[in-house]
Amino acid sequence: MQSGNDLPNDSRAKYFGQCAVMMLNALRQESDADPFSEVTSIDLSAETVPGHEGIYDQALSNALAAIVAAEWPGEEVNRRGRVHFARDLLKVIAEKIRSDPATGLCVVPDRDADARSRWGRDNPLPKGFWDTQIDVGLLTDALDVSGLARHGSGKGRLQHRHVQALLALDRHRTLRTPMEAQSERDDERAQDEDALSADQARALLELIGDEEAERRAGSADNPNPYHPKHNPDGHDFEECPVCGHETFCAQGMDMWGRLAFGQCVVCSYRRSPRVADEKGFGEHIKWLMETD
Repeated sequence: MQSGNDLPNDSRAKYFGQCAVMMLNALRQESDADPFSEVTSIDLSAETVPGHEGIYDQALSNALAAIVAAEWPGEEVNRRGRVHFARDLLKVIAEKIRSDPATGLCVVPDRDADARSRWGRDNPLPKGFWDTQIDVGLLTDALDVSGLARHGSGKGRLQHRHVQALLALDRHRTLRTPMEAQSERDDERAQDEDALSADQARALLELIGDEEAERRAGSADNPNPYHPKHNPDGHDFEECPVCGHETFCAQGMDMWGRLAFGQCVVCSYRRSPRVADEKGFGEHIKWLMETD
């Protein structure tokens, strides 16, 4: 575990991020109901994969040390100048912040709320979004549970609710690293899946030939057509970026309304919402530059 009074908060944040990203896998259960949905279904009482206990404790220790050092400088160390253990850091937080009677959470207000960028002010997040909610009781329980495994006293299996309480610390202004790291990893995965889908679509086109592709395009029915009454969220066919036919079934649009996500009914190329958002952002920026 990283420790020591000379460890800067940015190093603590980086180490927390590296460990916390590993723990995110315990919460990622992809839904099979909708191939374009990124919503996860989480059973908070379910146990995590064995072997994460040490990583969890290291992430928690560094996060708490960074938070306490930022909020109450000097309180993160004992009389000998050594950084407190995670359990003692939780006690410091509980002493400094009165917990909410309704939720039992100790809430650290977002100090950057009044120092947002112009974009942040024009596109505000829900009030309190960046407030840090610290569940002292649950995090203390997590230390008790993980300690059993680390010291050979039992299986000590953490639950998803323990991981969720850990990840909630990332809201604090000194951290905010797992979100960025996970987002980058998800972007890379989405791009890889998009490239694979395009390769598979081209392979299919080569297999069936131009004549069959033309026949399929000519007889294609739109599974999601627009209708003002029966299907107001529907879309007309769009041109597929792989086969070039007007057979791309749009199931929704990116957040800027520039690019659709969906699947082609001829070559089967599929574009995910995440890829649509990323590419749509480029189209949106191009549009803004052209209209200036």
